[in-house]
This record gives sequence, structure tokens and C-alpha cells, in this order.
Amino acid sequence: MVDAVVAGGGPAGSTCALLLARAGLAVTLVERATFPRRKVCGEYLNTGAVAVLDRIGVLGEVRKHAYALRGVRLVPPHAPAVELPFSDGALSCERETLDAILLRAAVFAGVTVVQGRVEDVLHDRGRVDGLWVRNENGSAYEVRARFTVGADGCGSIVALRSGLTQRSWRGPKFAVGGHYAGFGDLGGFIEMYVGSGAYFALNPLGRDLTNVMVVVPKSALTRWSRFVDAGIAGKAAELARGHRSFAQAQRIGTRAAIGPLAHSVRAPVADGLMLIGDAAGFLNPFTGQGVFLALSTAEAAAKAIMRSTSVRSKEARAFADYATARSADFAARKRLSSAVGWLIDVPPLARRAAARLARSPGLARTLVDALAGIRSPQSALTPDVLGKLVL
Repeated sequence: MVDAVVAGGGPAGSTCALLLARAGLAVTLVERATFPRRKVCGEYLNTGAVAVLDRIGVLGEVRKHAYALRGVRLVPPHAPAVELPFSDGALSCERETLDAILLRAAVFAGVTVVQGRVEDVLHDRGRVDGLWVRNENGSAYEVRARFTVGADGCGSIVALRSGLTQRSWRGPKFAVGGHYAGFGDLGGFIEMYVGSGAYFALNPLGRDLTNVMVVVPKSALTRWSRFVDAGIAGKAAELARGHRSFAQAQRIGTRAAIGPLAHSVRAPVADGLMLIGDAAGFLNPFTGQGVFLALSTAEAAAKAIMRSTSVRSKEARAFADYATARSADFAARKRLSSAVGWLIDVPPLARRAAARLARSPGLARTLVDALAGIRSPQSALTPDVLGKLVL
């Protein structure tokens, strides 16, 4: 039996395992993929994510492989483009590199990594006390632990098997794209083209390497059938309205399809269990908060577990505090994501909001900083801020 077992070796799982191991806990991390692994989602590191990487001591290594970002260039439907500069440093970094750096740091701190697929959670008298894992050769085994952490992403098996998953009522969306050359130098700006419930995003990873994603409803993906590349190019052209196209672009590596982009839980904790990152609830990726929430919830969960380890009687309070803080923050960020979604997807609102943001740097800074994790989401949800955007 170990002190903690973590399901998932992405940014959330590796960070939580790293912090627990540094605190002296015996930690096992279960990951089904062989690292380095190719993954093209979550390659934007907002200011909040950069700050966490700095706190855990890996930012210097990440910077060696990252590309500095200046801001977001938002192009809503039937409205002029507006540039929203970041107040502080943000980066883009290939997930293959970021994930490997974090996992190496965890191993260096003493984390034991095992390759296998999590199939179920273990219970002892109503308490989650580990994971049921199946390895490559098909054999299954138990990993018993005092604390279990679910960091296995959107559609988390740990959340499902613990009875914490709840139905998402919105129609599912899917992201399709990959890495491309040929879009040229975007000047350090992420470009976002939006409209009709879909968007086309370009995140520069270098001067001529771009993470490109088209996010569409499931119905569109079904219609594309075998002609996915043509569907991506056509939808991108529709959203970009002549500003960008795939005409000179060349995909580097395989195409990626990610989805459904939906996952909701009724609570981020159970007795003996914490959910972190996307496993604890998934936000619309348009606002770029995924890696930040993965890292920040990993930090918060590690602190709660360390409080519980030092004084066992404090476990219930530590878990409750984590659940309360995570649920409140997630609810506020979800409201902010929904508000932004309405502003950019309804043409009259988009035109008005774009004009207001272009004329008011302070208003733009409030919105961008709230999405970047350096202001509370509530700061952008006030009647004053929302009123200035649309009235």
C-alpha cells in the first residue's frame, strides 16, 4: 500500500504526484501511454499556468522549448478584428514536451510510474482506497493507497467508477486539427475565428509551426465522414472569411480528433478520492484555461492531501475545503466562458463587444486577466464589466 496513487500522467497528474513526493509521500502514478506521447490539445500556457510552472521549479526547462505569446487576435463574425494583449508572459509549448518535462520531474522526486489502464476504483468500507489496473499483457492488479487522485482527463474513468460523473446536457463538440506549417508568422498572437457555434483557432508554436484546431458540433464531424481534411479546410475558410485558409498549409504529423468536449461531475471529491484537472469538470477550450486548471487544481489537491497526512483528523475538512474552492471557482469560470461564448457567437453582440474592447484597454485587460488566471473570474462577471461590453 502506498500513500497516494494518481491516475493519469498529464500536467495535472504529474504535478500532483511531484508535489506529494517532494513532501515525502510514497506515490505511484498510473499512465496508459508510453512517454513521450504526441498530444496536440492544451498547448497554450496562460499566465496563471506559467506561474504554477515557476512555483514547482520547471519553468526554466519549459522555456527552453516554448514560444512566447503576446496576446489573442479575436475575429468575431461581421466585426473587425481586435487584439487583446496579455498583461504578463504566456507561452505555447508542445504537449509532448511539456508532459515529458513534468513526468521526469515527478520521477526525479521519487514517484513510481507504472504503465497500465485504469479500469476501476477500489473500495474499503465505502472509502476509495486505490485503483484496479490492467497492464499491457492483459493481467490486472490492485494498487492500494490511502489517497487516490483522478487526473485521467475528460471522460474520467475514476470519476465514472466512483459515481461522481453527471450527464452533460449540451450537445457534444469535437476538435479536429493538428500541427501545421505554412500559416506563416502570427506575430506571437493566437488567432481565433468564431461564429455559428464553431471556431477556428491558430496557436503559434514557432515562427512557422502552428497548432490548428477547428471545433465543431458532432453533427458536422459526422457529415465530413471520410473527407475530414476537406471538412476542416472548408469550415476554417467559412469562419476566417478570407483572412486565413489552408491553401498553403501542410500538416506535420497525424491529424488529431479530440472529443466529445464535455465532462461534468456532481462533486470533485469522495471519501479518499480527489479529482483534478479535466477529470473534475471540463470547460469550453475556447477560453484556454485547461492547462492552468490542471496545474492549479493539482497544487490545491496536493496541499489538501498533505494537510490530511500530517493530521489525520483534518482530512474531512481538507477535502471539503478543496471541494468548496474548486466548485466555486469552476462555476465562476463556467459562467465567464458562457458569457464570452454569447458575446462572440451573436453577431450584434460580437460587433459591439469588439468595438468596446478595442476602445478600452482597461476593460480588455480585466477580461483577459480573468481568463489568464491572474484575476478572479468574478472580476469580469460584474454588471459594470458586462454592461460596458454590450451596452
